[in-house]
Amino acid sequence: MRALVVSGMALIAATYGLARFGYGLFLPRFTETFQMDSAIAGFIQAGSFLSFCFAAVLASRLAARPSLVVMCAGATAALGSVGVAAAPNVVVLAMSVVLAGAGAGFATPGLVALIERNIAPARQENAQTIVNAGTGAGIVVAGILMLLTMNQWRLGWVAIAALVSIAAVATLRTDQSSHRDRAAEPPPRVRARDLAPLARPIAAAALAGASSVAIWTFGRTVMDASRAGEEFYSIVAWMVLGAFGVLGASAAKIVEVWSLRTAWILTSLTMAGATIVLGAVPGAPFAAYISVALFAASYTALCGVLIIWAVRLVPHRAAEGTAALFIALAIGQAVGSATLGVLFTSDSPALAFTVAGILGILAVLPAMNCGRTHRPPAAPRPDARHKRIGA
Repeated sequence: MRALVVSGMALIAATYGLARFGYGLFLPRFTETFQMDSAIAGFIQAGSFLSFCFAAVLASRLAARPSLVVMCAGATAALGSVGVAAAPNVVVLAMSVVLAGAGAGFATPGLVALIERNIAPARQENAQTIVNAGTGAGIVVAGILMLLTMNQWRLGWVAIAALVSIAAVATLRTDQSSHRDRAAEPPPRVRARDLAPLARPIAAAALAGASSVAIWTFGRTVMDASRAGEEFYSIVAWMVLGAFGVLGASAAKIVEVWSLRTAWILTSLTMAGATIVLGAVPGAPFAAYISVALFAASYTALCGVLIIWAVRLVPHRAAEGTAALFIALAIGQAVGSATLGVLFTSDSPALAFTVAGILGILAVLPAMNCGRTHRPPAAPRPDARHKRIGA
């Protein structure tokens, strides 16, 4: 159903690209308005990543009630965005950003379930791929909003709240299934030993997540500071990041033909290298734009590698394994945001960005002896419910 795909993509764009990752885009304005330092900025972003984890876990428990989950996605992201727009101080800002971040955690499982029960099986994978591109599209829209509300950033967040609400309502209206949301028995309990084979990829995911937040949180801030008075430069860079994030979704499919070891090493090192380069020369347009483009494509592809890694190591627990890896990725992002926030200064960003890059390089180590890297002949396909959790 075309309407569900379009509205679903819009909801992912609004909850991920706007309400969740919009924080990094608007951070220079927040810093100026609330006089907060980089350490506080990092802790606020860390809270947003943790709320994403909590929402994703809660949504998985409500899998049989996708309409309720989508309503939670819209409500948390919209209310959080309104809170950001109205925030009188940094405390309210922090609580609002954390609440808005939960919207993305609810959106993913709710949308996947709606697609599963409204679209024919032969068309579901294509539909989910299109919906997944919403994150990058949302980041581009966030850049446009920033340009339109350059000196009135609060209006930008009012617009984000409106877009989230419209997308959520539109998505709910496209549910034509005869199924009704209903309470369901809790899924079988997953024991730690069931996921023991994922110890290495969990470590790799956490390190990669910690590495990624230098650009997600402070990327626009460092570019803005490097060329004072040329804010257009950093906003366009953010839009380039979003555009290449969309392209990176196709790269996640390409990695399936490589070994996991090669795919993970390539994506991790590319992301790490892009981070280090941006920290070293944030004011050089060619280098900076290439860096954010490579970062976006490699980050999206890296998420695809994690999905395949989980499926091949725990084929009978593929859904739970995929969720575990992306929760590890988000926890790494939370810890990384808090840590790099302490190290970061806009006048000398190289230290924080280099540390982030080193973490990305270290993320390849768990993959050096990752065991089976070929596709098992009888492994079931991954549960689509968790395919977009780290987008």
